[in-house]
Amino acid sequence: MKLPERTKLPLAVLVFSLICAAILVCIINVCIINQPGPPFFRPHSQFAVGVNYPWRNYGGDFGATVWGIHDGVSTTEARRQIDKDFEQISEIGFKVVRWFVFCDGRSGLKFSKDGGVSGIDEHVLDDIGAAITLAEKHKLRIIFVLLDFNFVQREVWYAGMRVGGHRKVIENLKLTASFQTNALEPILKTFGKSTAVAAWEIMNEPEWTMTAFPYWQTSRIANEKMQAFVGSTALFIKARANQPVTIGSATLEDLSFWTNSNLDFLQFHSYPDAKVKRFVGKPVAGLGYNIPVVLGEFPTAHTKIGADEFVDQMHSNGYLGAIAWSFRASDKYSDLAKQAPAISAWIKQHPAGKP
Repeated sequence: MKLPERTKLPLAVLVFSLICAAILVCIINVCIINQPGPPFFRPHSQFAVGVNYPWRNYGGDFGATVWGIHDGVSTTEARRQIDKDFEQISEIGFKVVRWFVFCDGRSGLKFSKDGGVSGIDEHVLDDIGAAITLAEKHKLRIIFVLLDFNFVQREVWYAGMRVGGHRKVIENLKLTASFQTNALEPILKTFGKSTAVAAWEIMNEPEWTMTAFPYWQTSRIANEKMQAFVGSTALFIKARANQPVTIGSATLEDLSFWTNSNLDFLQFHSYPDAKVKRFVGKPVAGLGYNIPVVLGEFPTAHTKIGADEFVDQMHSNGYLGAIAWSFRASDKYSDLAKQAPAISAWIKQHPAGKP
C-alpha cells in the first residue's frame, strides 16, 4: 500500500528516531556491561606502592582453624594488633596491603566427604569485615589472596589434623564449583562492592604445583587443569564483584600461563640472587601483555638491592605497582623495618599523579 505523500516525512522521522534510540540503548548497554571495575591501584601516572602483610597468623586470620581455635581478625586482640600494624603501614606511605585468606585450607573452609567445599564457617565474614573496617580506617586497600599453593600440595598432618591436600578442588569441575558457590559466593555477595578491596587474588604462586614447573618434587597438577580453575574462578568473581581479579605468579616468565585466564591484571614475584647488586626491570611494554602488570613480591632482606630501587624500576618501566615482602612474615626475605625509610622517602618524592 502506498502512503500519501504527507505521511512520508513523519514516518521517516519516526523510523530514524527509532533507529537512533536503538543505537543509544546499545551504546548504554555496552558501556554498562563492559564498564571495568575500579583499577587495582590507579593509572600509571599515579603509581602506588604496597606491602605484603601477609598474615598475622598463617591460615588463622579468617575463620576458625581445623584445631577448633578462632583467633581471627574480628577477635579483640587480633583487631588491636592489626590496627596498630595498619597505622604503621599507613605512616610509611603504603596504600595497598596484600593479605592471605584461606592459605592451605587450615581455616575458614568446610569440606565435604568427596573433597569439595561445603561452606565457610561462621567467623569468616566477620573476620573479612573487620579487616575491611581497619583498612578503611587507615585509608588502605586490601588484595585478598584467596588460596596459597600449599592448598593443593600433598596433605600434611599437624597435631592430629590435616592441612593441604585439596588438589581435587582444582582438578574436578564439580568440586571447583563447590568452592566457588559455597565459599566465594557469600564472600562476594557481602564484600563484592567494597572500595577497600583492591583485588581478589585467586592463588599465590600456583606454578609451584604445576607440571611445567620443575623446581619442586611434588604431586603435579596438569597446567591446563590449573589454568581452567583460574579462568573459571576469575569469571565467577567478576560476575559478582566490582573489584579486579588477579593471580600471584612465582616469576616474571610464568605470566604467560595466565594471559587467557580472564584476569584484570597480571602479577609476578621477584627474588634476585642475594649476590646481585642491581635490579633492572624490563619495560612492561616489551612484555607484550594487553593488561597491566604488578610486581607482587620483592625482598626487603637477603638482598643487596634497596627496596626503593625495586620500586623505582617498576615505576620507571611502566608497571602498575610494587608490593614489598613483608610486614609480618619471619622468613629471610623480610626486614621491612630496615627498608621502610627508603621506601617512605621514595613515596614522598613521587606523590600521586606525578611521575
